[in-house]
Amino acid sequence: MSEPARGQQVGFIGLGNMGAPMVRNLAKGGYDVVVYDADPSVRARLAEEIGGTAAESPADFAGVAAIVTMLPTSSIVASALLDWHGGIPAHLEPGTVVIDMSSSDPTETVELGARLAAEGVALVDAPVSGGVLKAEAGTLAIMLGGDDQAAINAAVPVIEAMGSVIFRTGKLGTGHAMKALNNFVAAAATTAACEALIAGERFGLDQQTMVDIFNASTGQSWVTSNVLGQHVVSRSFGSGFALGLYAKDVGIAKHLAEAMDEPAPVCHAVSAALDDAYAELGNVDHTLAMTYWERLRA
Repeated sequence: MSEPARGQQVGFIGLGNMGAPMVRNLAKGGYDVVVYDADPSVRARLAEEIGGTAAESPADFAGVAAIVTMLPTSSIVASALLDWHGGIPAHLEPGTVVIDMSSSDPTETVELGARLAAEGVALVDAPVSGGVLKAEAGTLAIMLGGDDQAAINAAVPVIEAMGSVIFRTGKLGTGHAMKALNNFVAAAATTAACEALIAGERFGLDQQTMVDIFNASTGQSWVTSNVLGQHVVSRSFGSGFALGLYAKDVGIAKHLAEAMDEPAPVCHAVSAALDDAYAELGNVDHTLAMTYWERLRA
C-alpha cells in the first residue's frame, strides 16, 4: 500500500452519504482535505470535524495534488469542475489529477477528460462498490480507469485511503463502464428475485423459506444473501441505496450497450422495470420497488 505524503492537500467535492465517510478516511490517512458541497452547512461542519478547509470558491483548491468528485451524475461532475465561478482548473497546478469516484456515464467521462486535459489537468475514473458501510470502514472496492500513467500513479495513494482493493480496468472510462455493468447485474438479480418471491408466495411458499433455499442453492447471489431477507422479506426496506441511483446506473449500462450495438434485452427489461418503479415511488430506498411490483400483480 502506498504511503500518502503527510499533510498533502486533496480536494473533495460531494459530501453526501458516501462522500462524507470517504473524506473522514482521507483525513485519517494523513491528508489535509479541502471540502466542498452545495450545502454550506454540510461543508462547514465536515471541515470542522476533520480539521480541514471548507472551500468557498474555486481558488480554495489552489495547491491540491488531487481533487476527488463524488456526485450523482456526470453532468453534475462536469458542472462542479468547470462552471463554478469560472471553473476550478484555472486555479490548479499543471498535472493535478481529478479522480471521479461518482457513478458516471463512461462516454461523458471521456469527453470530460479531453476538456480537462486542454487545461492541463488529468482525469481518472475510480467508481466504488460497497455502499455506505464500506465507505465508513475504508474498504471500498474501486475500479480504476485512466490513460495517463503519471495521473494513475498520483491517484493510487489517495484512492487507497478509501478502499481495500483496486481493480485496474483499462483506459479512461472503463472504471465507470464496469461500475454500471456491475450494478446492472445486481439489479437483474434484484428484479428476478423479487419476481420469484411474489410468484412463490402466491403459490403458497413462505418468502423467508425461499430466500433460505436460494442461499443454499444455485439461485444464491449477493442480492439474495444481503438484501432479500434483511430488507425485502423483513419489510424494513432500509438498504441505504436509492432507487433513483439504481435506475440511473442500469440506464448507463443500457446506453453503453446501445453504443456498442449490443441488443441487451435483459438490460433493457431491467432498466424499464426500475424506471417504472422510480416514476411511481420517487427516490426511495431501492428495495421498496418490491411494493410497486407487488401492486402491479395484485
